[in-house]
Amino acid sequence: MTGPARQRSTTWLFVLAAVLMVASGLIHLRLWFIAYRYVATLDVLFIIQAVASVLLAVVIAFVQRFATAVAGILLMGGTVVGFVLARTVGLFGFTLTFTSGLAVWSLVVECSAVVVLAIAVLRRPREPALP
Repeated sequence: MTGPARQRSTTWLFVLAAVLMVASGLIHLRLWFIAYRYVATLDVLFIIQAVASVLLAVVIAFVQRFATAVAGILLMGGTVVGFVLARTVGLFGFTLTFTSGLAVWSLVVECSAVVVLAIAVLRRPREPALP
């Protein structure tokens, strides 16, 4: 696939990644309402993750650049790392002892977003170098 068809498919990959990121943000907002607003430090981090995911998703959907994709990969990947740390060794003094269905969905969505963004970056035509 070359030319316009490749560009359209790459655009859809960025849009799909943006949808996945919004889903991650909404899941984190729901988790905050359910329980994490009562957990010191994590309460603020869940809100920051939700807002950052939605805002960055909008940027990624409309500004399909390498830098925005990398920012999305870092945000989603960092969220996964945060979950793994909370589930294993603890994060900011909190250790997660129970994994809810929403947490599993969040992991699936975030890992999917990382993969989709990585594919979109690899398919994206090279950007011109700055003068």
